[in-house]
Amino acid sequence: MNILVYSGDGTSRTSLIHTVNTLRSLVGQHYDVMKIDATGLLTEPWEDSTSLLVIPGGRDLPFTRDLNGATNDRIRNYVQSGGRFFGICAGAYYGSDRISFELGRSLEVQGPRELKFFAGECRGAVYPGFVYESESGANAVGILLNQEVFSRTQHQQLRQGQDAGLDFVETKVYFNGGGYFVDADKYPGTTVMAWYKNEPTQIEPDSSELKAAMIACQVGQGLAVLTGVHPEYNAAHLDARNPEYGPQPNVVNRLLEREYERRLFLRSVLAKMGLNVAPLETVQATVAAVNGTTEVQLPPGAIQGVPSITPLFLASVQSSYTAELTRTLLGLANGQGQIQEVNDTFQLVPSLQHPIPVHNPTSPATAPGLEQEEGEEKITKNIVLCADAPPPTTMTPEFNMAHFFQHLELTRQQLLASNASYRFSNNLSFGNSLLYGQVVTSTQTMLDKNFGLCQKLPNGFVCNATIQVSGRGRGRNSWISPPGCLQFSMVLRHPVKAVHASAVFVQYLVALAVVESVCSLPGYEDLPLRLKWPNDIYAEAPLDHPSQAQAATATAAPKMIKIGGVLINSNFDGSEFLLVVGCGVNATNPNPTTSINHLIRHHNKATGKNLALFSQETLLAHILVKFEQLHRQFLGGDGTGFAQFEQMYYRRWLHSDALVTLTTMTPHRRVRIKGVSLDYGLLRTVAVDDQGRDLMGGEEYRLQPDGNSFDMLKGLISQKA
Repeated sequence: MNILVYSGDGTSRTSLIHTVNTLRSLVGQHYDVMKIDATGLLTEPWEDSTSLLVIPGGRDLPFTRDLNGATNDRIRNYVQSGGRFFGICAGAYYGSDRISFELGRSLEVQGPRELKFFAGECRGAVYPGFVYESESGANAVGILLNQEVFSRTQHQQLRQGQDAGLDFVETKVYFNGGGYFVDADKYPGTTVMAWYKNEPTQIEPDSSELKAAMIACQVGQGLAVLTGVHPEYNAAHLDARNPEYGPQPNVVNRLLEREYERRLFLRSVLAKMGLNVAPLETVQATVAAVNGTTEVQLPPGAIQGVPSITPLFLASVQSSYTAELTRTLLGLANGQGQIQEVNDTFQLVPSLQHPIPVHNPTSPATAPGLEQEEGEEKITKNIVLCADAPPPTTMTPEFNMAHFFQHLELTRQQLLASNASYRFSNNLSFGNSLLYGQVVTSTQTMLDKNFGLCQKLPNGFVCNATIQVSGRGRGRNSWISPPGCLQFSMVLRHPVKAVHASAVFVQYLVALAVVESVCSLPGYEDLPLRLKWPNDIYAEAPLDHPSQAQAATATAAPKMIKIGGVLINSNFDGSEFLLVVGCGVNATNPNPTTSINHLIRHHNKATGKNLALFSQETLLAHILVKFEQLHRQFLGGDGTGFAQFEQMYYRRWLHSDALVTLTTMTPHRRVRIKGVSLDYGLLRTVAVDDQGRDLMGGEEYRLQPDGNSFDMLKGLISQKA
């Protein structure tokens, strides 16, 4: 499941970064935290895969310009149907019935708003000095917590095992221009979660009445939390030297004193909203690391904010391949051993014995972490050349490169043994050379966005990582990947002259290879892995998965959940397409959806079998060998192209004879899915009547895989922006 953070016009860049980073630290091991813009909210089928929608701080008026109308209707319907909304500062103004901001001043904004999660008025700024895109109005304000909501005895809305009660009654958080919710306690369905402390304000300087700083509003079956303060701001990522914060001890110093309380407070808010949150020891370890007080180890699978980029290690199945690649890379490097590409700069480290340089992604005036999302893209990335052997696991504790190469060769030998006619297995090349990093920006970006480097890399060159902090998906999707998700990108050279084997089918073959690499193994045939058009991998959720409990009835179909996906980027290089094949699949991690290993455990329990689990190394080896086998058959196959895989593909996909609605047409058209065209890989559909019967002589409609978005749960195919 996803947490979507709005990143469209009006969003404060600083607030956006703090929001994304803090959410990743508190819930990132359970959810994919992703950005989405106005176009995505309007056109993408995001509702059913979203656990929380966040609109962070910034300016409210651009929100009204870009989201009013159909987009706001979708947001409100999402919340009313059981979704969650978190509006921070400008997002809280926007989520109220009406806004009164800086009345009588040059920044005055007032008027009604469409979402109306809070039925009353949000009025601000509570404290003076606000200036857009400035810290001069920033303050560390005290808030009083509603003990009926946050005391340790109040657990009605908490998930089992989550201790989200608080043993403090007040704290300090960042403030800059926020409002309060007028008479919030008088509106049915609205609960005040925190008040501003009884301090003079610019709105009512003589009033002794406590003003609501954060509220929770019941909206149909869903919940909206609105806050005038910024509990997402991490003071460790603010620069106390900024003169706008005042002389020290200043705003930042006062916030740092209460940083642990802030994290616990926001963690509790998210838990009260029904989200799975990080364990307490993770919060404690994070704050300890910031304060430099201890070296507490994080629990397995925990994500501490956005982790730092680690070195890349280059090794091969044979040392001669590494030697050849080293000569190629040195030919691209300058006198300092740096490869300066369009998107990235790579520093070559000659061997494991050489010291690995430290590169600073930020300027001295920038606080650590604030520019992390952009800074990590620009930091120089070290490539350690492992000439003789892969690095020891002390240097790559999350991925054993030597074991991967062993499994790769073993899987190739098994292919040859099972298929005597498959004589070219000794010449297989996918995965011969591997570039691995424990934490990277994006494997896809490092290959696709650095064309000069990419075109020099051999066919089948693979880049993989344990964690990506800027992972790429279709469209505008980007995320931080949780540990346990197998993610890799591969260079693939696809001949243009193979007219019978259109490059558009490569995405189908990769997804098919993922499923077949598991389900074609003896004993694994019945694992419920499926294909969703055009390039997603789904699984039938195990009975112990929360989604099954929510949807199960005697006649309901099993709940299908996404566990992986494929992304293909293409360039033209002479007589061939230079493709970068990206793939991510949940291998060993049960969150945020489920994983292949979790399916295997459930299958073993249900059948009494003892099927072995996959490691990252074994699964990657199986996928690469299966994909290379399918791709070679695709290019050969007596010129039959994808036709030779039809039976295999349709056996795994979810859509045979499914009825869907094409929203790409006006009026919308009800159709039945018939399959995939064998020329250009288009989705074939035919018109049906109101009862779902094929119309006599019904027109066939064909849809491009890269131009449309398929909401399987709602049976809708819409135009992808």
